[in-house]
Amino acid sequence: MRDDRSNDAVLRLLGLVAERLESFLDGDETALETLAESIEQVGFSADELQSAILVLRSLGGTLAGPGAPSLEGVPARDAQRVPSAEERESLSPEAWGFLLDLKRRGSLDHEQFERVLDLVTGCGVRPVGVDLVREVAARVALKVERGPSRGESHYGDIDLVH
Repeated sequence: MRDDRSNDAVLRLLGLVAERLESFLDGDETALETLAESIEQVGFSADELQSAILVLRSLGGTLAGPGAPSLEGVPARDAQRVPSAEERESLSPEAWGFLLDLKRRGSLDHEQFERVLDLVTGCGVRPVGVDLVREVAARVALKVERGPSRGESHYGDIDLVH
């Protein structure tokens, strides 16, 4: 519910900016100067302003600065991985900690980490323990190929995720 109100506020803010730009185009020289006052009067939050800025920049094809949100690049080495609700239910806390430690120590890169996570959350075992995470991580990290039985373990066929 809160997201809908926030989205509505961002849309109203974008409408206000469009209205002021139109007024400026029609010859009102003070249209842009009074934009800040109008934003303050309506009471838009900082998050709503930031969301509107991101919408405008994404429409323009650019996001400013190195700190801008992006799905393009891989997270930094020290970035913290936040598990989804499904992942929290699937892995035991010990298994999650073990997997994070493998990534922190450099035993798994970002893509390998995600591959291990995909495999263990889709294997059907609940909750996934440290032993299964260790086995899957070793296979992913070492890219173990064992012929036709590749992917089989005593936990079942772990490559049926996708």
